[in-house]
Amino acid sequence: MKNPKYCFLYLLLLGCLLTSCEKVLLDEELPVNGGAKDANVTIRVVELDAAWGNTVSRALTNVSEVCTRLQFVVYQDGKREKYEYQTVDETGFGTFSLKLDEGNYQLFVVANSCKETPSISTTAPLVTFSNPDTSKGTGFTDTFYYYGNLTVDSDGSQVNISMKRATAMFRLVTNDVKPAGIKKFQFWYNGGCKILDGATGFGTKTAEQSVFVTLDDSQTGQPLQFDMYTILPAETGNVSFIVKAFDANNDIKFKKEFNVPMQRNCISRYTGDFFVVDDQNPPDDPDEPKPEEPSSAVVMVDPEWGNIFDYTY
Repeated sequence: MKNPKYCFLYLLLLGCLLTSCEKVLLDEELPVNGGAKDANVTIRVVELDAAWGNTVSRALTNVSEVCTRLQFVVYQDGKREKYEYQTVDETGFGTFSLKLDEGNYQLFVVANSCKETPSISTTAPLVTFSNPDTSKGTGFTDTFYYYGNLTVDSDGSQVNISMKRATAMFRLVTNDVKPAGIKKFQFWYNGGCKILDGATGFGTKTAEQSVFVTLDDSQTGQPLQFDMYTILPAETGNVSFIVKAFDANNDIKFKKEFNVPMQRNCISRYTGDFFVVDDQNPPDDPDEPKPEEPSSAVVMVDPEWGNIFDYTY
């Protein structure tokens, strides 16, 4: 080993071995799915009940196929003990590992595809969605929830959960085609809620909501479909919608009003001719207020549904 050449090779080999061992140790210390490295509780979202309506055959779907955002909250004695959120592009989406002391807890999980993270109360399973027409509004998308007891003993806990839909949908379908020059729609509605109570699965505090949808020229000459989600304060209820179509100057060209009977986990589908001048669509009114510049909205279409209540207009 006195030969400098062999000493150098020996040291190089030793360095490689030490680096390899260090890499293995670092990997073992990494937390799993955003949880603590010494986690004793693992929560897995195994499925969403994504079928619309009370169908016999349920459409149990992987969460990543329907939603892009998850929030996990653990409460104990009216206090939020743990909170974690995930997005669909993260490894391990749908699984959360954490460290909890032995005891009884309440677990609240929310799944949606909002652009930003809705806020969740630190004392109760309440999630608040901001108004969709604000510049940073989270908007309304299809939303699922789970709320239940979580018991942690000396062996920890492994929990597999199935989530239920919290939303009802208003679907507007036009039989006639979009005229040239129509650039956006506004859906103003009242009777739904912006706060979901996970303990009941219903909304609290009904509020006005507004969504803008920007259209492009490729939709000209085509019939249109819009899906609007809301959270009802009870299993059923009526929601008032005012739908307006604007040109490039923000002038209202067409407008219709709907009083929509809605039911949680069901679709109320309205089909008819929208782009006509009638009692609801008089000639332009110069005193009609113009909308604020809208943010873009995501219009989601769920491929699975059950009960659809059809209406014509």
